[in-house]
Amino acid sequence: MSSLWTIADLIDFHYFCRLDEDVRGTGGEAALAGRDRAIYLDAVAPQSNAAEAVPPRVLARQWLSARRRQHRQEAATGDAPLPGAAWRELSVLGQGLIFLCGLGIGIGGAGSLLLYAGATPLNVSVYFGLFVLLQIGMIALQGLVFGYRRLRRGSMETSAFYLFLGRALMRGLDGIRRRLQPALSGEQRLGLAAVAGGMRQRQELAALLIWPAFALVQLGGIGFNLGVIGATLAKVTFADMAFAWQSSLQLSADLVAALTRWFALPWSWWLPQAVPTLAQIQGSQIVLKEGIAHLETANLVAWWPFLCCAVLTYGLLPRCLLLILALVRQRRALARLPFTSLDIQPLVQRMTAPRLETRGQPMQARPASVRPAASEPADGAPWTPPPGAGRLLLLIPDELDEDDLRAALAERLGPDFGLVAECAAYGAPGASDAAILTPLATAGPLTGVLVLAEAWQPPLKETENLIRCLRGLVGEQAAITILLVGRPTPQTVLTPADPGQTRIWSRKMQALGDPRLSVRSLEGP
Repeated sequence: MSSLWTIADLIDFHYFCRLDEDVRGTGGEAALAGRDRAIYLDAVAPQSNAAEAVPPRVLARQWLSARRRQHRQEAATGDAPLPGAAWRELSVLGQGLIFLCGLGIGIGGAGSLLLYAGATPLNVSVYFGLFVLLQIGMIALQGLVFGYRRLRRGSMETSAFYLFLGRALMRGLDGIRRRLQPALSGEQRLGLAAVAGGMRQRQELAALLIWPAFALVQLGGIGFNLGVIGATLAKVTFADMAFAWQSSLQLSADLVAALTRWFALPWSWWLPQAVPTLAQIQGSQIVLKEGIAHLETANLVAWWPFLCCAVLTYGLLPRCLLLILALVRQRRALARLPFTSLDIQPLVQRMTAPRLETRGQPMQARPASVRPAASEPADGAPWTPPPGAGRLLLLIPDELDEDDLRAALAERLGPDFGLVAECAAYGAPGASDAAILTPLATAGPLTGVLVLAEAWQPPLKETENLIRCLRGLVGEQAAITILLVGRPTPQTVLTPADPGQTRIWSRKMQALGDPRLSVRSLEGP
């Protein structure tokens, strides 16, 4: 089973996950569980060893392939494009445009510099400085940045430059969102905030976009150098060109010859005719008071092979190597993706957890509808790490907190989450949630935190502050799950939450940008 991922695959994967959010809000978790379990049994199980657990990245890859096939079958025209396909097309188009722009700039820059009317030879120093030394400096700067990061053993995410770009991008997006808000409806504002929060949730994926951008820069550099070399060869071939050197620093011909031989070391051993000799260098020096009448043509045309080889060696070749480096590093970055996000976790559980189905035969001899087993509720429960991995903290609104409810919740959540170690109330009037939660959160490592909330009450600023407080107390790795219930009845508090209200809670919490925060609906037993 292939585990190779691309950026287009990740885009499609998160696109299908967002579609599943809508399915969960309308049809419940049961529809997703049945579909994903069928994908596992049809596509994954026949190719895997039953004694070995299938890695999450492989499960997700097979799930994505199956969902793409389903999308093509369900599409009305059969060829509706997915976001990943649009990314691939835009990437190819962008690469072509960047290459052509670089090629055009190189041709234009070299062509304008190589304008020769026959009165004054072209200055080799200007050509070499613009098209060789400047590129050497830019490539050396990139090498210093990579070397510094390697010495510090830091990842791209620890780079100050990367952090600056990331924060600038997020601030720009927030500014755009604030400008658009007055013209949007409440539902549209909530959706836009959820999209922005989703981007913050996946900031680790933003590092993957650094390497494609880096590769585009190198592709533009390749086009630029090809344009410079092509324009130079065209001028030499179809026009009578003369190259010479001059300087107000009173440089000797011997020093210029030594520098020329030093720069020509990479190709002088196999192409010696592309290295001007000392006599040719002396014969192509311009002295203004003497003019150019005494200069010989053989010396004036001896420089163009050296210039072309210099651009090829110090401009084109390094750009090609850096392009290969970018592609290799991008592939490694994709291979190192942890696949531990909250999108992956419930998917893995739905695919690998066995489903118990019961079928009855009624008196009318018509098959009965399939219902989930008691251990698998209709709307499902969020994934959490296995029992015993740590402590589980359950938070209950103060107005609902009762001993009977605590016992019912502990029994209800046991099969799905494991043992609830502590229960606590939050939102008490006049009490600080931080003062109540700090002793519980710091008593030992937490597997996760479950927060019971009433879906019919919209999430307020106090709810966001509670989540941020919890995140600061439990750390970045602990999962926080908000369990929603509907309006309480005299019989029970654990009533089903309205799907529309659950969707509002999900989008509002997604706007917080917490990658380990999820929202689920909870039903009574």
